[in-house]
Amino acid sequence: MTAIETISKQLQGTVKDLMSVKVHTATAGTHVNIVADLMARYSLRRVVVVDNQKVVLGVVSQRDVVRALIGSQKAEASEAIEHKRVEQLITAERPITVNADVPLARAAYVLATNKIGCLPVVDAENQLVGVLSISDIIQFLAEDNVEGMETAFQMYSPKTDAKSRMPAYVRKMNGDLVIPMKNIENKRARMDYAVLGYDPPTGRILIKFVRSTTDEAIATKVQDDNLIIPARGFVRHFSLIGKVAAFDVTDHNQSKFLVLSPKSAASSNVNAVGTT
Repeated sequence: MTAIETISKQLQGTVKDLMSVKVHTATAGTHVNIVADLMARYSLRRVVVVDNQKVVLGVVSQRDVVRALIGSQKAEASEAIEHKRVEQLITAERPITVNADVPLARAAYVLATNKIGCLPVVDAENQLVGVLSISDIIQFLAEDNVEGMETAFQMYSPKTDAKSRMPAYVRKMNGDLVIPMKNIENKRARMDYAVLGYDPPTGRILIKFVRSTTDEAIATKVQDDNLIIPARGFVRHFSLIGKVAAFDVTDHNQSKFLVLSPKSAASSNVNAVGTT
C-alpha cells in the first residue's frame, strides 16, 4: 500500500472542505517591517504574498522575516531593511499551490513531502481563494480520532443519566444491603425500619418498610445518598454473599416496599468500593 493510499483512508473529502477562506496576505511591494508588525499583531506563522490581481507569488514565514530583520541589524547600512520588500523574501521560484477540488489526501501528501506549512488554494486564474495549513490537517485527524474513540466508551448525559437508577448490592465485608436513594420514588416515606424477605427460586429480596419496631424489623440509616440496611443475619441465613453482585430495584406502593431482583452477570458492574 502506497503512502497516498494510507493517507486516503484517514482523510476524506476535498481541500475546499477544510481550507480557510480568511487569509492574511501581503501585497508585493510591502515593506518587510510592516509584514513583521502584521505577524506580531495577529500571531501569524506565515503570510501569502500576492500581486494586485490576487495572483499568488509565494509564501513568507516567520523565519524568513526574522532572518531579514537580523540581517539588516548586522548590515553596515541601517537603511538596508527599509528598502526590502516582502516579495524579496520568497525563496521558491514557483509557488506550490493547490486547487480547491483536489482530494485532501493528495494535499496532505504535498504538504508532507515538500516540508511546507501551508498550501495557498487558487482558482483557474491562479488567484487566491483560501489556504490549507498543516495545522488544519492535524486538527482534522485529531478530531476524527476522538470521534472514533467515543464508540469505546459509554458517554454521560446529565439530563438522562443523572436520574437513572443505580443497582442495589450487598456489602461483602458486613452484609449491609445498600440501596441508592435514586431508586426510592417517595423520599418522604418512613424508612426507619425494614422487614426483609427472600424468594430462593428467583433470588429476589423483599424490603418492607414499617413504622414500629418488631422482632423482625431492622433499623435503617441514610448515608452518602444510600439507604443502608444492616442485614448480616439475613444475608448469612440465606447465604447471599457471592451469589449476586447487584440487584435491580422496583419501588411499590409509594415506597412502602421494594423488590430487589438479581441482575444478570453480564450487566452487573457494581463499584468495587461498594462490594468489598
